Amino acid sequence: MPERIIRTFRHAHCKKGPARCAACREENSTSICLLELYPPGDGLAQRRMIEVTRDGASAWFGYEVVRAFAGEEEARAYAKAHGIGDVAL
Repeated sequence: MPERIIRTFRHAHCKKGPARCAACREENSTSICLLELYPPGDGLAQRRMIEVTRDGASAWFGYEVVRAFAGEEEARAYAKAHGIGDVAL
C-alpha cells in the first residue's frame, strides 16, 4: 500500500511546474492536502513529483492528491485519526 502524508503545497497547472510553465507561474493558490506517495520507478504512470526526506536522506516520489482539507485543524485531526505521522504544514 502506498504511503500517505499531509503537506501544504502550491497548486500547479501541469507536471512541468512554475519553472517551465507560464500557466503554473500564474497559479498562486495553496492548500493542505493528503497525498498518496508512490516510490521511484513505480510502473509506467506519469505523476507529479515531490521531495520527501526519510531517515535524513531525500528522495523524489510520485504522488496523487487524495483529499484537500479546509484548514490546518481538520488536517491534523485527520492525521491523528488515521495514524499519519508525516505532517508538514
